[in-house]
Parts: sequence; C-alpha cells; structure tokens
Amino acid sequence: MKPNSVSFTLPALRAFRTILCAGAISWLGMGNATAIQTNSSPIAISNDDRFVWSVNPDNNSVSVFDVFNDANVRVAEIPVGREPRRLAITPSGSHVFVTNMAGNSVSVIDTATRTVIKTIGTASDPFGCVVSLDGSRVYVAEHSSDTVAVIDVAQLRVVKTIAGVGPKPAGLAIAGDKLYVTQFLALLRPGGVEGADNGKEGRVSVISQASQSVVGTVILNPLANSGFNSNGSVLDRIAPTNPATFTFATGCFPNLLESIVIRGTKAYLPNVGSSPNGPVRFNVNVQALVSVFDTTADAEFGQALNMNRGVQFEPLGQRLFNTTPIAIAFKRNTAEGFAVAAGIDRLVRVSLEASGAPTINAPTAPVTGASPIVRVQVGRNPQGIVLNSTDTRAYVFNFISRDVSVVNIDAGSAANLTQIARIPSAALPPAGTLDAKIHLGKSLFNTSIGPAGTNENALPPAGRMSDLGWGNCYNCHPRGLTDGVTWMFGDGPRQTVSMESTGEHPQPAASLINANGAPVLPDFKQRVLNWSAVRDEIQDFELNIRGVSGGQGLIRDGLAVVNLTPTANTGRDADLDALAAYTAIGIRAPLAQKFNITPLPVRQGRQLFASANCQGCHGGPNWTRSRVDFTPPPLAEPITAGQLTRFLFNVGTFDSTAFNEVRPNGAVFAAANGALGINTPSLVSVFAGAPYFHGGAAPTLGSVLENVTHRSAGTGGVDTLTSAADRALLVRFLQTIDTSTPIFP
Repeated sequence: MKPNSVSFTLPALRAFRTILCAGAISWLGMGNATAIQTNSSPIAISNDDRFVWSVNPDNNSVSVFDVFNDANVRVAEIPVGREPRRLAITPSGSHVFVTNMAGNSVSVIDTATRTVIKTIGTASDPFGCVVSLDGSRVYVAEHSSDTVAVIDVAQLRVVKTIAGVGPKPAGLAIAGDKLYVTQFLALLRPGGVEGADNGKEGRVSVISQASQSVVGTVILNPLANSGFNSNGSVLDRIAPTNPATFTFATGCFPNLLESIVIRGTKAYLPNVGSSPNGPVRFNVNVQALVSVFDTTADAEFGQALNMNRGVQFEPLGQRLFNTTPIAIAFKRNTAEGFAVAAGIDRLVRVSLEASGAPTINAPTAPVTGASPIVRVQVGRNPQGIVLNSTDTRAYVFNFISRDVSVVNIDAGSAANLTQIARIPSAALPPAGTLDAKIHLGKSLFNTSIGPAGTNENALPPAGRMSDLGWGNCYNCHPRGLTDGVTWMFGDGPRQTVSMESTGEHPQPAASLINANGAPVLPDFKQRVLNWSAVRDEIQDFELNIRGVSGGQGLIRDGLAVVNLTPTANTGRDADLDALAAYTAIGIRAPLAQKFNITPLPVRQGRQLFASANCQGCHGGPNWTRSRVDFTPPPLAEPITAGQLTRFLFNVGTFDSTAFNEVRPNGAVFAAANGALGINTPSLVSVFAGAPYFHGGAAPTLGSVLENVTHRSAGTGGVDTLTSAADRALLVRFLQTIDTSTPIFP
C-alpha cells in the first residue's frame, strides 16, 4: 500500500531529524546540522523551523510566531519577568528559558502550553543565556554580579555560580566543552593609557563545562590602524594643521561585546571599536568591528574586520556606514552570514574566506555604479538574528519597532535578499502619551540615521543624527549607561558618564515636563551635565550630534545653536525634546548586587559613609549635590572657560601631572580643565561605573578611597578613613547603592 504523503511533510521530516540529532550535533554553521542554538540571542527558532521566539524587553513579555510556509503570524505573547533580554530553547524543544534583566530572574516556559511554569531567582541583571548541547544545563551571564549561573534543567534551579568570569559578562557561546563568555566592556591593557586608541583590549573568558570553572581568557587586541586618519593627535602632542591635513593614522579597540557566535573552529564577535584619542572627529571616534578568534588555540585570528573601511568609496545615495554591529549569524551550507547593524536598521552581508576571515567585499576605490556592499533594510534598531535550518529565511528582532523582520536569504543575486514581512511582536505606547515621547527619544538615542535632512550627508538613506550614518548615542552610552571609555575631548580626558542619574527617579509630577516630554528646569530635578559642568540642558547635546557625529542635527529653526548662553535649547524641536525625555526619565539604573551579601558589613559601611560626611557631596535623592537650580539660560551664573564654576569642587581628583591631563587649544596643547574642580558625580549604581574619576584614573572603588583629599572632603580635611578595613567596609556599602537604597539628606 502506498504510504500517505502527509506522513512525509517537511515539518515531520525535520522533527524526525531533530529526534535523531538533538543533543548530539551543535549548531556550528557547518553541514546540515540540526538548529541547536549555541549562542545567546534575543531571538530563537524551534528545531523544526516552525516557531520563532522573541523577547519584548519594554513589554515584559515573549512572543511566539508561526513562520511555517511563511505564515508569519504572531500566535502568542507570554508575560514573563521585567525586561526580558535573551532566551534559549532546549534541544528537545520542550522549554524556553528567558533572562529577565530587571527582574533578577529566569522564566521557564513550557512550549506545549506556552505558559511560565517556574521563575528562577538569579543574581543581578541576568543577561545572556545558552543551553548546553546535551540539554542538561542552562548558563546565565549575571551582568552586574560578574558571575555565570548554572541552572539544572531537570531540577529547574541554580546549582552553581561560577565566579572569576570578569566584569559585565554578556554574550555566551558553546563549542564542545568550552563555554565562552564575553566581557561587555574593554579593559585597560597592561601598561595601557586611558584615552589612547590602543589603551584597552577586549576579553572573553573561557569556562570548562566539565570543571565548571574559568580556565582561560581570549584577548582581542586593538587595531593599530582603523583605516581612517585624524588631523593631529592629542596624546602624541601632534598639533592639527590649518587647513586640515588628515595624516595621523587612528587605531581603535574592541568594545561593547554583546554577542559571540561559533562557526566551525572560529568565534565571531561583532562590536563597536572605540577610538578615544583626540581631536574628536566623526569618522575616527567609533568603528564597526567583527573580531575573530580560533576556538582551538583560544587566540585571536588575524586583525578584526572594520566594516566601515571602504564605505567612503560608495556613491552618495548608497553610502551608509555600518554602525553598531551587535549580532551576527551564518548560513550552514555556504560561507555567508549577516551582521546586524543596529544603528542603521540594516543587515550587512558578510562573506567568509577559505580561512574563515570575514569580509563585506567593500570597495577599495570610488564606485560609480551599484556598491558591492550588500545591505537589507529591516525594522528599527535590530538587535538579534536567527536563520532557519535550510538557509532560506532570516528572522530579525527589532528592538525599537517591536517587531520581527522576515528576510529572504535564499541563494541568488543580491536583489533576492529582501525583507518580505514584518510581524508585530508587542504593542507600542499609545500615541501622544509620555511613554510614546520617551519611546521616540529612545529611538533617536539608538539610531545613526534619524529624520531625513537636507544636507548632502543627511539625505536618505542617511539622516540628521550623524554624517552618513556614522555615530549614535548608544555607541558611547549602551542602554543609556557607560562604555567605560575615557575620551580625549576639548576639556581633556573625560570618562563617559552613565546617564541613569541625569534626573532624579521618580520625578514628582507630570507638570515638570513640557508638551514634548522634556524636563522643565529647575523644577525638574536634574544634574548639571558633564564632568566640567559645561552644560545645563540635555538639549545642548545637539552640539554633539553636529560636532562629534557630524550630523545635521535635530534643531530645524535655522537659528544658531549655542551651549549655555545666551539662549536655551529646550522647546526648539520636538524630536530633540523627546531625546531629552528618554535621557532624563527612560534609562534604568543597573541593579546592585544584594544577593547573599551579609547585612552587617553593609550597615557598617553605611555608618562610615555618614561619619565621613560623604553625603555632603553625595546626598539627596540623586546621590549628588549637583542640581540645576536656575532657569536656563544661566545668564546670572559665573562661567569660566565654559564651565559653570559654582558647581565645581576640587577634592583632589584632578592631577595636572598625569600624562593624559591635556587638551587641544588651537595649534597648541594646554592643561586639561580640572584645576577649578569637578562636577560632583552621582553614586547611583556606582558599582557599575568603573573606571572612576573624570579621567578614569581609579580602576576600582577601593582605589577611589585611597585618595586622602577626596575621602576627607566632607570632614574639613580630617581623615576618618585611615583604616584599610574601614575603607573595605565602605566599599561594600557603595556596591549596594542603586535607586532602591535609602538616601541620605
């Protein structure tokens, strides 16, 4: 009897293959391996290619999509914990594990019932997660606790915490026995200088699954030559020329290591290359890198690919720098993949040479026809990608537009690489609400494009936020926080300020914002901005959009844009005000590690904080005395060298003899600003802000307290913290400060 053809449908065959292969074959992008995802991601696909799962961080939910035969419909939205960031499907397909970053938990979803069957508590800010190849364990990167949790899948509980993985663990990937864990921020190299293009390096910790311990570290070195030149060099004391001659080769180091993907014996890490040495110019500040290392030797493989290099040769109308590469995925059967360029809302096709080295086939000379760089437009601010097992479809998680793009990636010409659908994943804020205005600001914060402009470098596909898509706020302030980089700005070395403490939380009344959602000063309680107190309004950063990112800017009234005086910038543009709303209200502070911390040392540290009168500078709801207490513009305020001097305090944190305490001053170099004092930073989530001080001179909180002048500032110079043991207790308290910590007056 002839068998019924229904029994041999493609889903059935795939399911049968899954039964045979689950737990035995890892997804390394080679051959016809079953789609067992071996890297952390915000989006995943079931082993039978039927369902796609995606997180909704702003809606506290996970969505499920039926994608079989391009049905492309959402079939469920499942409530989980606060701010879900990553998810992983077990090889059997029975469960989905979801990290809830703001909920300090992992949700376990039964895929048959599509319900949460358990919530597992974790340490602070769980981020990446991945399932072991045999399906027995789930590994979770605990971002604010510098640990990796091990969850037993059978018991659904944490059975071990792996320490020593380095600061801010983020992306996870598995290759054989090895679990790779990216350290999100670059760290100072031995002998490195804060502010130097080669001062830091990327690091990936290597964990043995057998021993459940860290067994090594992979170093990702800086690029000596990014492919772009500057006009002079601040740290090399090479003065700029007039007219400008761009002859000084700039370097950059791998930073913002959010994801890692294994293909064969190579690991690929898309990241932002930071190039902090001045003079600041839009096309030497940040680069779009893909770093590679060999998983056999656990050593870097060749020089990182700079996906910006060669873009300058594309014709206008096509030219778009590949900003903020944040994720990557590869086909299984061909040497091709797709990098997610979050800043420009595109996928960028990546080819692999026989050695495994990546390339985007960028031009090496000016192009007059179609560019050889292949990009696919998707939704707003894409942050994750997964491919089906037949290499015909890519599914892209779009963070800001809250949807999933379906992209045809079947073999053929570049013209066949197109977005064929966008599936709504979760609801957007209702139009006209404050949430909608904050969401608009978040969109502008994360984009390198923005509204279409009128200048040549701001015409579509580019926009007003940067020169031809080069830069965005996220590159220096991921999720509104800090990139850990000391930048050589016009004032001198300036460590990136984490923005969660820009405004006090919560603000007391809706009347303290204008019609566009922006703060109304001084009633809205906001810090004076930057280390040297050079700005009072968030909208003053329009000058960064124009000067640092090379964009046309958001203010469109045709009038001059100035800093501080003589006019204010609030209310001049609805988009710019929305950007201010997000910065002041919409950024979540990292959660302090309070899991298993013994209360007594913390209470003792709090008492030492009070007895040293640290609250004299770091008291109040925002843990800082710095607050805009006037109505901009500050016409009656004393201003020296562009600094609001009333807000500067000299507490011994400025060292005029330090090598990097220098700033450009025309054709010469001068001492950096700081002799008049420094604007008092907030201590909200200070544990997450290393290195410390304006120039990054203090690598740890312990080293902050070694500065006698600083620790004695609240007691008239009397040092009450001479004891190293007392300082250690005070550090324990500082490590617990977040927005939930009871304040000092």
